[in-house]
Amino acid sequence: MLNNGLKYSDSRMAYEHEFIDNLASFDLKASHGSYVGGPVLFRKDNLCFTDGSDVHDLVIGDTGSMKTLKFVLPLIYSCAMASESMVIVDPKGELVRKAGAFLDNKGYKKVILNWRRPQESPDNWNPFERVQKAYNRGEEDESENYLNDLLQSLFFGRTVKGKDSYWNEVAGQVARGICKLILKINEPLSMKSILEWRHAKMKDGTLKKYFMTLPTNSDIYQNLAGFMNLTAEGTKTCIESTFDQLTGLFASSKALTEMMSNTTFSMEKIGKEKTAIFLVVPDEKTTYHFLATLFISQCYESLLDKADQYGGSLPVRVNFILEEFCNMPKLEDIVAMLTAARSRNIRFHIVLQSYSQMIDKYGEPVSKTVMDNCGNLIYLHTREISFLEYISKLAGKNEFDRPLLSVSRLQHLKKSETVIFHDRCYPMVVENLPLIFEYPMTHNFI
Repeated sequence: MLNNGLKYSDSRMAYEHEFIDNLASFDLKASHGSYVGGPVLFRKDNLCFTDGSDVHDLVIGDTGSMKTLKFVLPLIYSCAMASESMVIVDPKGELVRKAGAFLDNKGYKKVILNWRRPQESPDNWNPFERVQKAYNRGEEDESENYLNDLLQSLFFGRTVKGKDSYWNEVAGQVARGICKLILKINEPLSMKSILEWRHAKMKDGTLKKYFMTLPTNSDIYQNLAGFMNLTAEGTKTCIESTFDQLTGLFASSKALTEMMSNTTFSMEKIGKEKTAIFLVVPDEKTTYHFLATLFISQCYESLLDKADQYGGSLPVRVNFILEEFCNMPKLEDIVAMLTAARSRNIRFHIVLQSYSQMIDKYGEPVSKTVMDNCGNLIYLHTREISFLEYISKLAGKNEFDRPLLSVSRLQHLKKSETVIFHDRCYPMVVENLPLIFEYPMTHNFI
């Protein structure tokens, strides 16, 4: 690109003034002022510039690239200063440990669901509560839909190693029948009560007694009949075994079952008053990760319902900050979620170690669509050649037909450098974005 402003191609790097033109600024050294929530994309002396628009973000950086210190924690800071709500996937509990006191000082309703140590979880969440509330309101169709979504996550959508999917289907039907029976007799519905009916009340004949009183054309009877009317004990035992394997995580952990037997917060208020929900999951194993995915799906659907009550948009913006996004089970409707979220005042910030992770999890078409739906693409570092080639092509070429950002240049970015594609702006290599240590934030980095 020539200094006099003439150019031989349309590809170039962004100028500072156009990059920050639609960004909001705040003073890094001040603890008060006007803020909008969003990722910090540029720094000029003590001024930080954030994108407070409704576009989603995709952050890609391998281990050691400082994703958390450079983007995730500063994002929490800017959202908190703007009094926006957050739902945060928190591997290891690192984020709540570092930001929890600050959020308390800012007057946040703070919710911690600790699946890493359920016996120590400050808060509880019963995923079946939404089903029961809809049923009690007389909204049986809604209750049925919510129950189907839950059973898909807990039974139909999971597999038992070495077993045909048929057994999942039958075990799921038994679970559906038990859930509907619990609702019908007005008992509290939770995984704890489901397990009680499966073990104690199936064994002592209570389940059979209720089953015998049901009309044969009722939904509950039809759901249970495939199991209750069996005479082949071997088949019955196999169904019970599949059921127990699918619910074994809860049966083996009394603390987890208790944690998920009631709800200690209002999901509906997340989009009405400033709330920070931390989903603490183990980083060394993925056993509990499907529960975080289940929570995100249910929370998102609840927020859409609430947005409809406010004319289509939530009063308080909700930010889903999804650390280690591809270590969680698939969010089956992620593309639709991204598309519908923006008009509802909901924003997603997706954090990955590598793009290939997302392709492995979601497949290339969905992964590409997710990336296309994110207005900010933030690249820190990776050794993934195919993605580096994509970034290089995305940046374009100079007047000499050479890449503005070659694969080699991208491979050897300094730790102080970040490549950012911001909405419709030209790309920019941003230098010296502040780490969380520089923010006026009460934190604990032990």
